[in-house]
Amino acid sequence: MIILTTLGRCLLGTLLALMAVVQVIQADERPSVPKMVFAHYMVCCPAAGLAATVEDFEREIRTARANGIDGFALNVPGWSREPHYFDLSRRIFRAAERSKLAFKLFMSFDNAPVDDSATMVDELSQSPAYLRIDGRPVVSTYSGTPEWGTRLAERLLASGRRPFLVPNYQYPSEHFWARNYGHPTAQFLDDLYRAHPELDGYFVFGPDLGYPKPPSDGALVAARSRVAAKISMIGIMPYYRGLRGNFRLFESGGFQGMAAQWIAAIESGADWVEIVTWNDWGESTYVAPYGDTAQQNLWNFNWGPLLSHEAFLKASRYYIDWFTSSNRPAIRQPSLFYFYRLHPKSAYGIASPDTGEQGRPKGSDDLVDGVYVTAFLPRPLTVELIADERRQSVTLAEGVHHHRFELAKGRLVIRVNDHERTITEKQLEFPVTNLGQIGNFNYFAGEVPLP
Repeated sequence: MIILTTLGRCLLGTLLALMAVVQVIQADERPSVPKMVFAHYMVCCPAAGLAATVEDFEREIRTARANGIDGFALNVPGWSREPHYFDLSRRIFRAAERSKLAFKLFMSFDNAPVDDSATMVDELSQSPAYLRIDGRPVVSTYSGTPEWGTRLAERLLASGRRPFLVPNYQYPSEHFWARNYGHPTAQFLDDLYRAHPELDGYFVFGPDLGYPKPPSDGALVAARSRVAAKISMIGIMPYYRGLRGNFRLFESGGFQGMAAQWIAAIESGADWVEIVTWNDWGESTYVAPYGDTAQQNLWNFNWGPLLSHEAFLKASRYYIDWFTSSNRPAIRQPSLFYFYRLHPKSAYGIASPDTGEQGRPKGSDDLVDGVYVTAFLPRPLTVELIADERRQSVTLAEGVHHHRFELAKGRLVIRVNDHERTITEKQLEFPVTNLGQIGNFNYFAGEVPLP
């Protein structure tokens, strides 16, 4: 038994008090970062191809910035075996510098070797376009493990660079039996932050599409990161449909699922949002425009027939402004977006563009056939969906509204009425048929211009 003297008890009390003060200071040391919205950029797949020029990338950057996006997270798996990843990344950085816009870039490594990753950060972080927090280059990941981050931090510290680490570690360790935490738990996050103080935050990738049940991953990451005095970055995804061996999908209810994810990020007090993705054509999570809205070919149909998702990006602008300003925007100009698959869920699509193998993706039974509209209205308007002689109509009040019309085959027309007066009418780009190969279980996203 240890008997404390009066002096010992005083010293112990002082020590405990100091420890409490240190804990408070540490809790107050949470980095102060501006609210920002990024887009996950697949360096493998520029819209202009692997020969994309600095000018091509600058056009993409200008488009992203015009839609409220603050920067790109450049996804690369490494470069030593495929040097084009480094070459393309250099061009993207030159484009950002040349644009002279307030647009930042940072690396998001996709199971890349530590040596490759350190070399890229060492060189590219010297660019004025590289995102830095308190002078430290931001580094993120898709998946990976804490051991990778520790080794990377050690390598970069040796060259005088301390990374600002906001990774998406889906595994707690490199052990082959480690459980995947693509959907993190509170215990996983608490243990991760406790065991790895070099982390500055956490990025949750997805998919947590918010339809029909509300998304929950982002709010959990934001809450546990705040407790640990770390920052949170929340992935927001428009839709998901994979190809080849990953021929599966998740319903998003048109734009309704993406809107639910935005609301969750806003209400949770997340620090950053990352739209996942800008240009992952193969998994249909892209929001980037790549040509005329009716164009379906990209890279000679390398990913099969594509459908425009630009309206996912445009409809997000309301939420981007809300998130970055922390104030809900007033709606002064009406806007109307629509989202639909070109065929019913019973159709057969193309599982593999390489072989032409046909089938129905995993999860297709859970789809909800419909033509979805999302409206941002400063006054009530009536929206009609017309297919041949069939008419469906809904009157939407002032505000933000999501509505599903029943899917009807044939040519589709959307007509908008202000009381009894038609103010606009548009025939949609594609008819609805039984041919799943044309739309291939993807969403087409479009806009009806409103006066």
